[in-house]
Parts: sequence; structure tokens; C-alpha cells
Amino acid sequence: MRLPRLSVTRVVILLAVLLVGYFIFTAVGDALLSHRLNQDEEQLQQKIAELQRQLTKLEAIRDYLRTDEYIEGVARRVLGLVRPGETLVIVSSSVTPTPAAEQPAEAEDNLPWWEELYGP
Repeated sequence: MRLPRLSVTRVVILLAVLLVGYFIFTAVGDALLSHRLNQDEEQLQQKIAELQRQLTKLEAIRDYLRTDEYIEGVARRVLGLVRPGETLVIVSSSVTPTPAAEQPAEAEDNLPWWEELYGP
């Protein structure tokens, strides 16, 4: 039995269809990759912006911690230092004891909680 012979036209058409299919496949793959990379870039740009805000905030805190005003405040509050000629006065707050909360009476029969709540 002989196989049917393919004409040159059919071979060219088959090769053209295969070539077009290959180009479509690679174009779709590249488009998907490009889309994913654009999403990654947007996420990274947002992360960079957030980190820039944090950096600005931390630099402001650092600059404040280096001021004489802050250093003097820490010296006064934490270390208890005073300037020459000043007198240190410590004010203690009077704490009044609060009455103890009433303790609930213990269950007479020591029933499980569900029986106390809903009954036997």
C-alpha cells in the first residue's frame, strides 16, 4: 500500500501553519511575561515609596534625638540631673487603694457550668 504523496503546496501550507502557530505561542508567552513583570515592577515601586516614607520618618526621629532639647529632657527625667542653682522636686502621687472586687459566691453543689446556667 502506498502512502499518498504530499504536494509541494500542501507542504508549504503545513510549514506556514506550523510557523504561524509557533509565532503565536511565543507572542502570547512574551505578553504574559511582560504583564507579570509590569505587576512586579508596580509592587516594587510601592515598596520603595513605603520605605522612603519610613526613612524620612526615621531621619526626623534621629534629628530630634540629636537636639539639645531632647538630651536635656532625658538628663532631667531619666538621670535626675538639674542645672546649677535649680532644686530637684519630686512629686509623688497619692494612690488610694481601690476596694477589692466582690468574689462571686461558690456554687453550692459544685455543678458543672452548663447545669448552673441551664439547670439540670
